[in-house]
Amino acid sequence: MHRAGGRAVAPLRVATFNVRELLDDTDAVRRTLRSLAADVVCLQEVPTHPLARHRLGDLAAATGLWVAAAGPAGAGTAVLTAARVDVRAGSVRSLPTARRRGWRPVRRRGTAEVAVRVPLAGGWSTDVLVRSVHLGLEPGERFDHAVRLLPGTPVAGPVGPWCHAPTVLAGDLNEQPGGPVHQRLSTVLVDTAEVVDAAAPTHPAAAPRRRLDVVLADRLLTVVSVRTPGESARASDHLPVVADLLVPAP
Repeated sequence: MHRAGGRAVAPLRVATFNVRELLDDTDAVRRTLRSLAADVVCLQEVPTHPLARHRLGDLAAATGLWVAAAGPAGAGTAVLTAARVDVRAGSVRSLPTARRRGWRPVRRRGTAEVAVRVPLAGGWSTDVLVRSVHLGLEPGERFDHAVRLLPGTPVAGPVGPWCHAPTVLAGDLNEQPGGPVHQRLSTVLVDTAEVVDAAAPTHPAAAPRRRLDVVLADRLLTVVSVRTPGESARASDHLPVVADLLVPAP
């Protein structure tokens, strides 16, 4: 147990990783997830083809994690959790996406979300709602989805009762800091990397130039550290981001 400002707090490590359909070096993905040692892992671009969906479960089993939220509606987003985490609820939901833009088909979008808590001396921490997101390439659609993902927005389904819980939104925004989506989300959440002056580009992994992947957190949570491991460049075209947070008692 830790204390911050005289209040009991518990550590929570959240990571985000766009795994590019597991088309790159899967062994490198496994090594990366093990090295992150995260309590909650938000994934994007997990395999969605019916004949390949089992690969997510295989990945979780190989890295000592559990699949807490995944499914077709999540459009490639998923959340894995470590055994120490108490998953209160988990679900996936689709976000409204046009079928086509001109003659081109549009990639579906969705979110995977879990309500979790972590051990704290004598009990549990306050509940935290963690969302894995992968926003679109079109600015208007991206902004619309971001608004729908704002903390406090009513949500149908299993995580509905936790829509007002402190929120962590982690994933690939497909937009760099300073863009409209990042600015809108930053009115209610903090960019954890900026809080601790640890912002680093995440894409493309081999020679990162753009910071597309972020962990945004509620101001009730204390940011301890953030890192962007560069040794995972063989695992995907994105680098992961991992943030250490402190969650207060209820």
